[in-house]
Amino acid sequence: AALMQEAKEKLGSETVSAIANEARENASKALASMPASQEKTAKLNKVRTMNLTHRLKAELAKIGAAPPSGKTFAKGPDAKRGRYDASDDVLAPDREGRRFDMRQIVVNFANVGASFGKNVLRREPPGLFDWDGVRRCCRFLKHEKGWKITGVINENFRATDQSSGKNFAIPMPQDIKKLCDDDILETPRITGQNHSSADDEMTIKLAWRRNCRFMDNDNYRDWLREMRDNRVRSWLENTQEMLQMRYFFDSDFGTFDTLDGNVPVGLLAEATKHKAGM
Repeated sequence: AALMQEAKEKLGSETVSAIANEARENASKALASMPASQEKTAKLNKVRTMNLTHRLKAELAKIGAAPPSGKTFAKGPDAKRGRYDASDDVLAPDREGRRFDMRQIVVNFANVGASFGKNVLRREPPGLFDWDGVRRCCRFLKHEKGWKITGVINENFRATDQSSGKNFAIPMPQDIKKLCDDDILETPRITGQNHSSADDEMTIKLAWRRNCRFMDNDNYRDWLREMRDNRVRSWLENTQEMLQMRYFFDSDFGTFDTLDGNVPVGLLAEATKHKAGM
């Protein structure tokens, strides 16, 4: 209510009304494939409110208006961090003598987009993925964490983007590419059971080469046993606890956040060092 009042005062009632109508239409288009039910009605209201809130905040930010709390807008979802925390730096090298790059992260977009579709949009497989989940993830990692993002996605991948109201598959939106500074690597489409998780393998190997964080909620148990490259498997065994980032979407508000754990990175680095016998 406070945001709506602020928006009406700063933007005008007519503009706010137009934005509200657009948010309503976008929500209807995004959930058009869901059968009519009480769950769909509740979901429509939630998605509409979510889109309306994002749009109003974005429009207020354009004119430099402060939100009702009196805080200034950050470039990302909120301003609680905003830049890289140097306390996360790990000075000790890995077992190959390479320094860790804690300012970069490789993200498995397929995992993130599907999680958003399942937990926020309440979609059923197939067709869980939505680009808006990837967008929210990248905004958070870039603007709140201050990290450089390398995205991994299947070659020529297309999916819906609920924030734009498009209920048909489209290529990766340009704003997501910009958030990653165009550092997007496509996984070749390879047939056969042997390559059914090629995007997971690519995520791990890219993170190994960069010696950096990687994001995926998969536990990678199979790769810990079956990764054919011994150097990569050893790196994963020794550094997974420190470098693999897990995340979640708030199913009510659609917000993205990381699960950072309760052990400081420095202590995890020490544990990694001892585990590797260094």
